[in-house]
Amino acid sequence: MKKRGLVRLLLSVSLFAPLALGRVVQADEASQANVESKEILQTEAIAKPSEPVSSVQQPAVLEVESKESSATARPEKQEEESVTAEKSVVDSEKPTSSLESPPLALAQDASLVPSAVPATAKGQDLSAYTGSLSNPALADKELTLQEAVDELLKWAAVNESQLGTSAQDRVNLAKSMGMIDKEADLTARVQGSNLQTMYAVAKRLHDAYRAEKKAPLFLNGRAQPIFPYSSGAKEDKDYSYEKSDIVRFPVYVETDHDTDGDGKRDLVKAIVQLPKAVAQGDFKASTILEARPYVAGTLDENYVTLESLNLPTNGSYDMKSLHNKPAKRQPVSSMSSIDAAKKAKASDWYYYSPYEGIYDYENLNWYDYFLVRGYAFVSSAGLGTKGSEGFNTTGSDLEVEAFKNIVEWVNGKRTAYTDRTSNIEIKADWANGKVGMTGLSWAGTTTFGVATTGVEGLRTIVPAAGIASWYDYFNSQGTAYSNPPYSDLSWLSLYVSTRMLDQDDWASIWNKYADYINQLNKDQKANGRNYSQIWRERDYTLNSGKIKTSALLVHGLNDHNVKTKQFELMYDVLKKAGQNVKLYLHQGDHVHPAAISRGYGIKANNQDFYDLLNIWFSHYLYDVKNDVSKLPAVLAQNNYDPNKWTSYDNWKSNNRLILTAKSKRLEETISSDYAAAGIDTSKRDEAVSQGSSKANMTFMTEVKEDTTIKGHIPVHFKAALAKGSGKNLQVNALLVDVSDQEFDVVGNGAASDDSKAGDFWMGSNLSNLDVKNFATTKTKYKVIAKGWLNLANPESGYTPSSSEKSINPKVGQFHDYTMYLQPNLYTVKKGHKLALVFNTYDPSDLTIKRQYEVTFKTDSISALVPTVEASRSQKADYVASALDTEYANLPEILGKKLVAPEIREVPEYIFDRQEPQQEAPSVDSRVGRKEEQQETTDHVQQLGSQKVVPQVQQLGSQKMVPQVQQLASQPEASQVEQAAVQQAQQAPASLPKTGSHSGKGMFYLGLVLLVSTLGMSGLVKKYSRR
Repeated sequence: MKKRGLVRLLLSVSLFAPLALGRVVQADEASQANVESKEILQTEAIAKPSEPVSSVQQPAVLEVESKESSATARPEKQEEESVTAEKSVVDSEKPTSSLESPPLALAQDASLVPSAVPATAKGQDLSAYTGSLSNPALADKELTLQEAVDELLKWAAVNESQLGTSAQDRVNLAKSMGMIDKEADLTARVQGSNLQTMYAVAKRLHDAYRAEKKAPLFLNGRAQPIFPYSSGAKEDKDYSYEKSDIVRFPVYVETDHDTDGDGKRDLVKAIVQLPKAVAQGDFKASTILEARPYVAGTLDENYVTLESLNLPTNGSYDMKSLHNKPAKRQPVSSMSSIDAAKKAKASDWYYYSPYEGIYDYENLNWYDYFLVRGYAFVSSAGLGTKGSEGFNTTGSDLEVEAFKNIVEWVNGKRTAYTDRTSNIEIKADWANGKVGMTGLSWAGTTTFGVATTGVEGLRTIVPAAGIASWYDYFNSQGTAYSNPPYSDLSWLSLYVSTRMLDQDDWASIWNKYADYINQLNKDQKANGRNYSQIWRERDYTLNSGKIKTSALLVHGLNDHNVKTKQFELMYDVLKKAGQNVKLYLHQGDHVHPAAISRGYGIKANNQDFYDLLNIWFSHYLYDVKNDVSKLPAVLAQNNYDPNKWTSYDNWKSNNRLILTAKSKRLEETISSDYAAAGIDTSKRDEAVSQGSSKANMTFMTEVKEDTTIKGHIPVHFKAALAKGSGKNLQVNALLVDVSDQEFDVVGNGAASDDSKAGDFWMGSNLSNLDVKNFATTKTKYKVIAKGWLNLANPESGYTPSSSEKSINPKVGQFHDYTMYLQPNLYTVKKGHKLALVFNTYDPSDLTIKRQYEVTFKTDSISALVPTVEASRSQKADYVASALDTEYANLPEILGKKLVAPEIREVPEYIFDRQEPQQEAPSVDSRVGRKEEQQETTDHVQQLGSQKVVPQVQQLGSQKMVPQVQQLASQPEASQVEQAAVQQAQQAPASLPKTGSHSGKGMFYLGLVLLVSTLGMSGLVKKYSRR
């Protein structure tokens, strides 16, 4: 064989052997998928043998493996310390030199490979690939990694502005593409073998910039920023289609309903933004939709009542007429997106908002990161806002339907027009039909609402601080968080009703809109703070059956606006629907992890949030196979050290720290009169965490080991009205981290003053954001969780609809209550104390007109705190006020007067269908009294299958409380078990209460306990197939 032929054969083998090996490795990885402990986010090998090779003498590219692992991919598991303790993992990345990483790409044309690969690459070796050097002085110099990156990217770019403005921008691009490792030493010398790898990646970028028809470039599992950007923040005279790299224009989507009663179906305005290549037809784009009522402008939040707007307050409205469906409009002609963009005016999306003092649309530049990576972005404020028709209905089914209609338009299943009057149709001729919704607050809410409609084409949602139940946004277990108008649905509707900014438009609807607001107020107040039909129309948790989308749920653990219960409600519903759902929990307040409007973003394990979102959207909207499913189920920021993030396998915890109150008095009475108790309401939380007073009672227990709380906290107690009257009698409970010494902890979720300027990379010619973290503070206390309920709602539970019924509390009449403190993920350090505090109303947002008093049975009080660590029980001792000199001399209460409670557990929910990797759902527990246990046993004995029901171990003993078997977590739970649990859950009181005598409820609860405790394996097998 001739030498040339031998060389060709060897080179051919060298080309295809790695590919074959890659396939073998992939197959092996697939077989080991269920046992992997370290999960790495990587891009699958995608061979493209038919891809044309450039006539320029450079090697083409074949992707084999991602250079870096995602910062949020699950790290190696720590060994389990206890069989009953939940595993968690602290993410820690080991810096890896890019020079030691396997190559990303191999040359496809052997003739282009240098004849000899030098040990250390010089500039002349690089110019053998690129043809020249931008810095000729490097020709005989050994290249550093930084120099190689600069040369390769400058060679790849058509215009250096595409690469950003600094060497660091070029490094960030190289890392994003996988050209170099995330922790690479930029001063290290480049090995010749790695230069080939780096060039292969740069060649992909080079070709993408110069392609005749542009298309998104996906490298390293991410979309890369190859499209140029032009700002839309311009006056009409400064804007033109020809001069803009981003195409912008408005559309008006026709909805099904006529909410404003003008005899025509409402039109909702949406602003479309596209890379010009998309508008020109180079490729069909996936769409990111933000449906946010605030973006078209708002009114002055201090003057948004009917009275302050000089609107009549005595009208009424036929709410059924909101659902009227007039005939559809008939298009008279059509217009292309390019033509619409050519006639568009910047004032369609950029105009001054007089009450805000800013220019709207305020989110115009919030998704530029994705525009330069090949996505389309659509923004809409929806019904009742400037440019749209109809009334804003504050989260109702009508609002959700209108936003759903925009998704349908993107999919070609709904008609839109170029304006509100001409009936010229415009199609989404640029769209591939795949939509992802995201946004903060109200925009996070609409993502979940639209997902529950099951609309075709909505592939994924990323709600940040979104609302799942509007009832729970304004209320908690029968009581309002704040006073009117801020506790009214109408307040938000008025706040965003910016049709009034257009005087001619407003003149046509103001009287009917005022009537609607009056009726909305009447309907809400008709049921007090109870759950009713008006809330049912705004409860998205009821519609799990239609959900078909994945979800990345984002929430701040210090968010006191949209409280943390909302993300847990979303999580539960999505899990019940069998969807892939992940949690990203940061320590901020009501803020987005990429806070464009505030000029900063955050990082988790050195990965900024938009990079994570890029990976997520690349997978779900462009079908990039990047193993996004291996992201941890929960990624949470630490409350003591915000630089530390921890991964968890699931959100629900089966373990409990069971706290039972201990007092020398069987009853304690507290008053709503904080002033008489000497408490400054502005510092109430600090004061009540130290000890009891006439306005609060406080119980404390020592924390004997570092304890991580994960989930919501049921608190049980017996209470009665002692003085006063009415139906809005709030009781507020707190769980507080207390220490004798000051400790560092994240404060209220505000960002730190320290920042890394420009470290949140945006790409292309965009300006970078700063990177910040959340500020820590030195303190002796930190509120972990709060709960609120109304004494008039003893049947209220965790689900929103359980707060439907109320009573008239009578003085001296005791009832059982279970209050649910907001979910959190919070670590309490060993040596600290946990304080369980009870107050009347919470003065942080609420004021009251009449004083009242509440008496508690202290021996009834218990809290079931979900923990990562193994279950255990502790006593929490009453901390008497310094003025309560009598308490110290009282004898301890012993014997039958203080009976330890038993544990009764019922699953929160049962999955409708089995998931491939089903997580065990959490269980909430009601705490009953021992004397009722016999009643439960008697009911169970009626079954005839067993004679004895084992006693549940009493908390008063020193032994560990055994876990009650979780029916909902069993893959083959029997129909008998399911029926029993469902019947128990459907009881009017949601769960059997202490002191109740519901025979049916106790019977089914006994059945649940019997089956779960004794196994009943034969019955399970018989009925396991569903």
